[in-house]
Amino acid sequence: MRYDVIVVGAGPAGAVAARDCAGAGLETMILEKEYHPRPKTCAGGITAAAMGLLGAALPPEIVEARCSSFRGFYGDRVMEIDLEQDFMVLVSREIFDQWLISLAQSAGAELKQGERVTAVAAGEREVTVSTTKGVYSGLLVIGADGVNSTVAKTVRKPFNKKDLAFCVCADVARGEEEGGWREAIEIHYGQLPMGYSWVFPKRGRLSAGMGSWLANASGLKEAFSNFLKGRGILEEQRSKGGLIPLGGIARPTVSDRVILAGDAAGYTDPFTGEGIRYAVASGRLAAATAASLISRGAPLTRLHLGVYERNCYQQFGSDLKAALFIARMFQYFPKALLGMYFSCREPFEQSLQILLGQTGYRQFYRWLLWHTPGMLRRCI
Repeated sequence: MRYDVIVVGAGPAGAVAARDCAGAGLETMILEKEYHPRPKTCAGGITAAAMGLLGAALPPEIVEARCSSFRGFYGDRVMEIDLEQDFMVLVSREIFDQWLISLAQSAGAELKQGERVTAVAAGEREVTVSTTKGVYSGLLVIGADGVNSTVAKTVRKPFNKKDLAFCVCADVARGEEEGGWREAIEIHYGQLPMGYSWVFPKRGRLSAGMGSWLANASGLKEAFSNFLKGRGILEEQRSKGGLIPLGGIARPTVSDRVILAGDAAGYTDPFTGEGIRYAVASGRLAAATAASLISRGAPLTRLHLGVYERNCYQQFGSDLKAALFIARMFQYFPKALLGMYFSCREPFEQSLQILLGQTGYRQFYRWLLWHTPGMLRRCI
């Protein structure tokens, strides 16, 4: 059988793309190297902006915590922000991803698990995907197979070290500190260059982690262990690490009969590390592109698939570019900018509006340009 679309990878980008492709009447198959549910190195935070893109209501039983409170720490400084609405919900990625896959299957997508893709070859009339168990052909491949994507080899060179971040995560026991653990997002800054630590509340436990740009990640695991000890919390399991691509860098994301989505395309927030939002957005745009071109019998060439790159840039790519610029400002002037952030509430309140989907990084950048001189004078 020849499929219309073969989706490689069953994370959020792949599952959402497969759901939308199948829902549009395309013969769709998902190839996944693991068996779901499977462990996933991820804090499990889904922003309000990401939820608004899902196209489906998140089942209440999947949600482990709802957060409308933010606590930031920088040395002995603390900033607390309480919003009237949730800016993030916390989930277990194993359960969340399984739910997204079930939506794709309900829409008619076929799922093949335990098959690692070994090669992708695009021809004039079809694209061939070889796995550890077989060979499949289709009209188009959507590569959503993560930061170490096999599909991406047909599109671009591997990510450079300077294009990546690294994070470690672990589940930890809830502490018994005074007042207990509120349902708040807790972020700690200043422990590593270009990075931060977090503690997220979940059902009966906490999800803790630390991330930094890869070029600055030397000693990260030791720093994470010291962070946990300093917070008086113990790991329930060994910490796990993972790479994250920095978004906002110009990269090709399509070639003949191939589209990249999610981490495989490099679509991750370089300032916060948020990936699910852009996985969902790019997965849905990839599916929309596939449905439009295939239904019209248009050529699935690099030229025609370029509409996907343009749509991604218009919807979120230009914002990621602005986020990267802001992140690099923090790279060059960390003490001044963190001092400014912790001198007043406004920068944090504006940043949380991005997570809510009420504003974007381009607007935030303009806001910073206008307000930074006054805030810097205030914190000197």
